[in-house]
Amino acid sequence: MTKQNWQTVGKIALLGLVFLFLTRLISEVAFLLAQPVYQSLRAFDPDGSFLYISLHHALQGLFALFAILLLARMFRISPKDFGFNLNEWRYAVRLVLQFSLFWFFLQGSIGVLLMVFGDTSAAFHFPLTAWNFGGYFAFQILISGTSEEILFRALVMTPLLLYGKRSELADKTNALLAGGIATLIFMLAHINIAFDPLRVTHFNPLQQLTVFTFGSFYAYLFVKTRSLLGPILAHNLLNAVIVAIGLILYFIFG
Repeated sequence: MTKQNWQTVGKIALLGLVFLFLTRLISEVAFLLAQPVYQSLRAFDPDGSFLYISLHHALQGLFALFAILLLARMFRISPKDFGFNLNEWRYAVRLVLQFSLFWFFLQGSIGVLLMVFGDTSAAFHFPLTAWNFGGYFAFQILISGTSEEILFRALVMTPLLLYGKRSELADKTNALLAGGIATLIFMLAHINIAFDPLRVTHFNPLQQLTVFTFGSFYAYLFVKTRSLLGPILAHNLLNAVIVAIGLILYFIFG
């Protein structure tokens, strides 16, 4: 690459740091605001299985959407460029269904092997009642991916892709850079960090591998179609597949 291209890459990386901070801020503020609402409605979810995370993701998606609308107005970018369109929807649906079916058999097989030869438990983090599971499953298949794709793909990738394009960066390099940054931010969002004192409170290597695989797939869909439809559908459906596999393993192995 030319010196100018390397400078563009550096500027995109710096923008990535800005979006890392912005996405973290949006998520943390959503958590704080969801807490009092959850406490007032806790009777609907006494076991904490789905309501708090549903409120958090709903607020997170709304805040991300507000940030997108603000950027669209400031820089005169059409909301369609952020993925709010139905471009290539047939292709997206077909690819999502194929990948989800592949993942169902892959993770199902791995899950069975872990249950048989390891000490892994198929237990959920809440009492497994119809109400708890139904609420949690509804969250995963309707809210989780919708919120996170608006945040991590639409809000993060669109400005990076547009800046790279306007700076005449090669399309493939631009896509890999924007998708890679968004996937890295997505992975970091699944690591819990405490600040007093500074420490990592949750890091799961297997989860990080899954998040990397999924995040790369969502980024590919977004670049290929320039629509949020595919990433949202894939994210929600794959989360539902993971929950369904967990339920199947629970009934088989206890």
